[in-house]
Amino acid sequence: MAHAVTTQVLVDGSSNTIIKVNIKGDNATATELVKVIIFNASAYATGSVDNKLMEIEYGLNGFSAELLWDATTDIPLISLEQDHPTKAEFWIEGGLVNNSAAGRTGDILITTTGLASSVKAGYMIFYIKERNVDHPR
Repeated sequence: MAHAVTTQVLVDGSSNTIIKVNIKGDNATATELVKVIIFNASAYATGSVDNKLMEIEYGLNGFSAELLWDATTDIPLISLEQDHPTKAEFWIEGGLVNNSAAGRTGDILITTTGLASSVKAGYMIFYIKERNVDHPR
């Protein structure tokens, strides 16, 4: 059995996407999640390679994670700490963008540390905007 990664779509609009991702370790898989797609840009109405992360809320119980923008050379997006529920907002900065010139997809990847062989669980709520749309919250 594999770790469970499930996605709940909260908003899928023409310029905004909000999703909740739940992760649960299966206590048998002796591996981490490594560059697993947790936001597949082409699956949403925004469907853009030029998405920007405006806000993320998360809680990771007993494991940490690194998020990356998918590209020919993946771009680090944000590191998520374990056991410290957090809300990080980037509205003032205009969002975190994938500034890779080559092979960017708009997808967000996750790599975990500490999830292997455990029943640990966590969640992330992503607030994503299409890059060329500058609407207030």
